[in-house]
Order: sequence, then C-alpha cells, then structure tokens
Amino acid sequence: MDESFQYLIAIDGGGTKCRFAMATPDGRVEVTLGSANAFSDRQKALRTLDEGLQSLVNKAQLPRAHLAEIPTYAGLAGVTDAVAASEVARSLPSRIVEVEDDRRSAVVGALGAQDGSVIGVGTGSFLARQADGRTQFIGGYGALIGDQASGNWLGVQLLQRVLLAMDGIQPHSTLTRKISAEYDDDPMQIVAFVGQANPSDFAGLAPEIIAAAAGGDPVAQELMQGGADYLAQGLRALDHADGSPICMIGGVAPHYADYLPLHMQACLTKAKGSPLDGALILARHLAERAKVGAG
Repeated sequence: MDESFQYLIAIDGGGTKCRFAMATPDGRVEVTLGSANAFSDRQKALRTLDEGLQSLVNKAQLPRAHLAEIPTYAGLAGVTDAVAASEVARSLPSRIVEVEDDRRSAVVGALGAQDGSVIGVGTGSFLARQADGRTQFIGGYGALIGDQASGNWLGVQLLQRVLLAMDGIQPHSTLTRKISAEYDDDPMQIVAFVGQANPSDFAGLAPEIIAAAAGGDPVAQELMQGGADYLAQGLRALDHADGSPICMIGGVAPHYADYLPLHMQACLTKAKGSPLDGALILARHLAERAKVGAG
C-alpha cells in the first residue's frame, strides 16, 4: 500500500455500541463508545463519531490533523439513504471516506469472500446472503417499522404482552408478572416508559426474555420462537441453500439457534471475524481505490 495509506480507520456503529479501529504500522488500535444510530439520533451519532476518532488518534499518538489523510470506512446503523450517508461523511475529517449502513461490513467480517448467509441480530436486525460475488439483504429497516427478532423487537413485544395480560386479554406468565410488578401493575407507567424509550432501552429487556425462555416461561418462549420463525422465513426468501454456511452475529442472534429448523441449525458456522474486521477490510478496499484514482 502507498506510504500515505499506512493508516486506515474503520467504524462499526450499532444501536448499542460504536466500535472504532485504526490500522497502524505498529498494529491495531481500538476504541469502544456508546450507540451511534444515524437515524434515531443523528446529532448524538455525530458526537460519538467525533469522540471516537479523537480517542483513536490519542491512543495512536497522532495529531488530530492526521485524520484528514487516513482513509475511513464507516458502517453505521440508521444510514437509510445516500442523503444520510453524505451528511455523516461530510462530518468526518478524512478526505477519503465512505459511509454506508452497517450491514455490508458485518457480512464481509463474518464470511470474508465465502458464499453463505448471515443472521445479524442485536439491537436491530437484518439477514443477508452472499453468493457469486453478490450480496442480497433483507430487513434492517429500523425500529419503527422493521428489525423483527431484534433486541428492540423482543422488548417491545414483551411490553405489549404485559399490557394484554394486565387487561385480562391474555394470561400472565412468570415473566409478564415480574415486569408488571416492576411498573407497580400500572399500565400507564409502561406507556410513559415507552414514550421516552429508545431502541437500546427496549433491547435492554432481551437478556431477561432469553433467560426466561431457557427456563421454560411460555411467553418468553413464544417470543423467541416468533423471532426465529421470521429469521427462518428470511433465509428461505434469500434462497439459502441447505449445507451453505449460516453465521449468526450480534448479541442476540446466537440465542435463536435452538429455535431454528434443524436443517438450518446444521448449517450454523462460526463467523470468520467481527463487523469491525469487515469495516477494516472495506477501509483497505477504499484506500486501494483511492490510490488507483490518484494514479
């Protein structure tokens, strides 16, 4: 690589955490901060990006001005279109920058160049299939209208079930009674929480749902099975081939493994790397394109 591109920056911004990496001649430097969702809170995401980049150069013992010359690839949750991508890109200090949603870097990190499918479920969710040099995506539409099976989705679904049980429409379970008690059995307290909550707040309920399902709670098991059914339907829509690898990535995804159809469980494969690894690969591709363009 050209000497001017001995440094690379990769950003993997999710609804719960934003991870930064800088490849340097002396190794890799990393920083992890809070959420960076460019849709639900654009200004907070931009502040997180700025803070993370500053932390990177501090750890690498570089002047901030050096950021202008470092190719930077950012895969961010909530980048829904080219306008959002351009706005975020303009806020970044590098003159060589690419901003996309966070799905492609996750797929590249998980599969590398290998054909296969990816189930990505954390605060949000998406599915992807990589085959013959092409990548097809399903989902990733955000908390308001999509992200089925996600941590956010699980939290919302649980609170809906708690309200239905409070109203006597559906039976309580141990989990719904526990959540109801946390809100003093007052539905309006739940309504107040929902009115100010963000996706990561709802996703905070996911570990409790996962644990309750493992313990046999019927409502929790129903929610986990519903999420897994969506994921299986998505893989079928992507024409996933039996025997082709399936990588489950994100904090919630692996917990759906036992709820998938057996023939899909048999395809589950450990991811080659993380979304941040994928973002760093894409940063290198960006630098190589820039070098060719400069030539």
